[in-house]
Amino acid sequence: MKNKVVIIGTGNVGVSYAYSLLSSNINIHEIVLIDINMQKAEGEALDLLNCIPLTNTSSKIKFGTYEECNDASIICITAGVSQRANISSRMEDLHNASNIFKEIVKSIATTKFNGIILVAGNPLDVMTYLTWQYSGLNSNKIIGSGTSLDSARLQNIIADKLDISPKSVHAYVIGEHGNSQFVPWSNAKIGLEPISNYLSHEDMINIEDETRNFGFKIAQKKNYTCFGIASALTRITSAIIADEKAIICVSSYDPVQKIFISTPSVIGINGVEKTGIMTLNQEEIHKFETSANIIRNAINEI
Repeated sequence: MKNKVVIIGTGNVGVSYAYSLLSSNINIHEIVLIDINMQKAEGEALDLLNCIPLTNTSSKIKFGTYEECNDASIICITAGVSQRANISSRMEDLHNASNIFKEIVKSIATTKFNGIILVAGNPLDVMTYLTWQYSGLNSNKIIGSGTSLDSARLQNIIADKLDISPKSVHAYVIGEHGNSQFVPWSNAKIGLEPISNYLSHEDMINIEDETRNFGFKIAQKKNYTCFGIASALTRITSAIIADEKAIICVSSYDPVQKIFISTPSVIGINGVEKTGIMTLNQEEIHKFETSANIIRNAINEI
């Protein structure tokens, strides 16, 4: 089976994701760009085409229409409302974003697509839920980028403070990809040791706040973010195509909460293959339920 990735939306995130895929060693045969502005999609595809002789990729890239979804392995929706520097919550564009997503997912649903959909539009968890509702696909085939990027930011911040490699930091951000996200510190480790051996309670509070606000900090300086989320999407894509069974913090369906929310999930060829692999203490359970209620209330507003 040929691995084909369709990217819907050729804004900063979509194009950065396409470039990241071309620069990776993932076994992708074809990348297709779709955008409401077909001229933009064609221009980006032609520009990215020039990368192929200069990299190790064997992928092909082109622009196209929703018909390209018929035989796609993965569709990634990066289209939506452009991020603005002056917003304080990813929920602010809820209604505009939901209208855009409904049209996109309904267009996908008219094709024979039966692969996995990655969602990267904000408000992330709500858009991931809508994608599931309108696609008709099983919930395991819908994956939101969730707090995968937030978790990477957390690991970077801790690593920088302790002067160690981020790969030695085993900590996640869970809950909403938004203001109610939090770090379950009871599970966090440096190597095999509890993180409390290295960080004070005050350190943890400051690091959590910095992580939560990191994306807004970037947007205030350059008006958007793109490279981090593109790398997060590439990591998820790799886990799917290579059937890695990798644990990544993504927005996946929670059968108890009946919404999509970020927790560490096992990602493989079938999408989300397992969730519920993290044990929380009572304080963390309360924070998780609070975050879930925020997502649920936003869904009910639509």
